[in-house]
Amino acid sequence: MPVDDPLTLLPHRAPFRFLTAITLLEPGIRAQGQWTVACDEPFLAGHFPGRPLVPGALIAEAMAQLAGVVIFSATQQGSAGAATVAHFDVRFRHTVTPPAEIVLRARLDRSMGALHRLDVEAASGDRSVADGSIVLAEHREGTP
Repeated sequence: MPVDDPLTLLPHRAPFRFLTAITLLEPGIRAQGQWTVACDEPFLAGHFPGRPLVPGALIAEAMAQLAGVVIFSATQQGSAGAATVAHFDVRFRHTVTPPAEIVLRARLDRSMGALHRLDVEAASGDRSVADGSIVLAEHREGTP
């Protein structure tokens, strides 16, 4: 069943949703999205004042949210799902200075029951800023 707005598959809402748009979605296989960082986000005010940087932890969270879209698009039939990050192995290659468009990619590598390993990447401009893998533990009905 196609989803009109894949962002509704996430339980996250503003101000903690870091995906601005989903630009490509193959349900259960891969997705590409973007996060537009305008430079007026409250978290930037204290993250290196005068020379703000997008926090790497938030880039990792944005990649995890996109990974959730991949998983939930195949399993939730159009309703928001829930998962937690069970493991992540992400390398940060470059810093991101706002304003910036961060292009995010997630591709399912394998699933084992409720665990899903996805390869993820974040890019800004013409270079990769982070890449690695994220394991999501999907919360299914009847499980905490």
